[in-house]
Amino acid sequence: MTMAHGPDELTIMLRERTASPPANPRRGEQAAARGRRALRRRRACGAALSAGAVAAVVALPGLTGDGGAPADVTPMSVRLPPAVPLPGTAGDLRLPLAASARYTHMGEPVRLTFTALSVDTVYNVRCSVPDSWLVVESESPGRETSIGRCGPQDHLAQYDRQSAGPAWAGRAHTWRLRVLPPGTRVDTATFTFGEVTVQPGAWAVGIYDRRR
Repeated sequence: MTMAHGPDELTIMLRERTASPPANPRRGEQAAARGRRALRRRRACGAALSAGAVAAVVALPGLTGDGGAPADVTPMSVRLPPAVPLPGTAGDLRLPLAASARYTHMGEPVRLTFTALSVDTVYNVRCSVPDSWLVVESESPGRETSIGRCGPQDHLAQYDRQSAGPAWAGRAHTWRLRVLPPGTRVDTATFTFGEVTVQPGAWAVGIYDRRR
């Protein structure tokens, strides 16, 4: 049930309520200050989250949103062993280069076929890896098998009439050559070697002889 008040009673009630001050006059200001602090904290938290998101994107440049390949990927290139040059002439007689072959790996046996033009034939082997092992197997009676070290400098061997024999000049010859890594176990007395692994290592062989 509502009670009716006259105009005079209402006026007295309003005056009494207006005249009585609130329990804490600064309550409104304190509430506003708390609101401002909470707003600043929310803004700071949002900025930190944004910075973390940017850092994550920078740290993972290879990821894309659609799962496709990133646009800034640099194609990988395969670096081949450097080429090993051979001199144009070799030996005491300064014989010209008559045949040559180049390879990119050590450990693999190769066959080299050439025609001897004289009994003064010179062969020269250069290896890009210093102190590599060089094994040469030929059918020459004087030098059937030889083992030695090979490096960037010349590794020369020259025939003469005695070592070449009467059936040397004017015929095709096939040699078996192998360049081995420096750490390979090699027995130079028995011409044997341990297990060999194929690995990158450029080398070249040249045959020098008199011109026809």
